[in-house]
Amino acid sequence: MRKFLKSKLLYFGMMQMVLKRVLQLQGRRVMQEAVRKLNSKQKGFTLIELIVAMAIFLVVIVIAFSTLSSYFAVRSANEQEMILQQNFRFALDKMADDFRQASTTSGAIILSPTDNSMGETLKFNTSNGSVVEAVEYKLEPAGSGTYAITRQVGTASPQPVTEEMHQLVKVYFVRSGGKVIMIVVGKLKYFGKERTISFSSLVFSRNSANELP
Repeated sequence: MRKFLKSKLLYFGMMQMVLKRVLQLQGRRVMQEAVRKLNSKQKGFTLIELIVAMAIFLVVIVIAFSTLSSYFAVRSANEQEMILQQNFRFALDKMADDFRQASTTSGAIILSPTDNSMGETLKFNTSNGSVVEAVEYKLEPAGSGTYAITRQVGTASPQPVTEEMHQLVKVYFVRSGGKVIMIVVGKLKYFGKERTISFSSLVFSRNSANELP
């Protein structure tokens, strides 16, 4: 998809250069015609000549605006995908780093989802000496139709680990013993068509040997 967007940007860049050249040539032709009329001592352009010149000029302008509109649409789609990828990768890296260090002084390390199941919440214990706290990741609504992946430690307030985004739609966690597959799903619109994008990461909890199948 990235190669497709780059080829589109290159194409529209070339089209801009061609249209600029066409406008220059068209303007030069009109000026030359005006000089010829003056040299031949004619009073000016005929009505038909003016209508034809205006029609050609309007066609060129319409093509130019259409090309520029498509160029900006491709550029916007490219920027959306870049922002989405950056947020998804950061969230997956953050969740993976935390999960690898999950530990507890007693009891289970992984609290949610249950073994051999899929859920929309990842919850596990972390210990610092004798202090054990639960860390929870999930998708939360952020207002105005946007969503963010949040991280909550113990009873503290959840903190976002992604931007508040319309494109972020789902987060899934698939568990098997001490392994978890983290899946983040988003949606983008390209030229009026919706496209689903997903990123995933398989992570092992280092201290969950007793929870391996």
